[in-house]
Amino acid sequence: MPDEAIELLKSINKNLEELNKKEDTPRLIYAKELSEKYPINRNTAIQFCKKYGIKFGGYCIEANKLKEVLQREGEKIFYE
Repeated sequence: MPDEAIELLKSINKNLEELNKKEDTPRLIYAKELSEKYPINRNTAIQFCKKYGIKFGGYCIEANKLKEVLQREGEKIFYE
């Protein structure tokens, strides 16, 4: 039984590693990361994610969507 559990965990780990290698898997940036990367407070980052992103274990935005919004609107959208 313990050997079966170990093999199952190894299989799960292998599958997770393969998922991380795929480029089509979206990278999520959470409000906390936004507040650390840009000079805004966490409440502003949460409001930004509510407007442009999704709620997936907390408010976040896909990396590609963030790039798109920043290219279109610029960093000024954080300060509105």
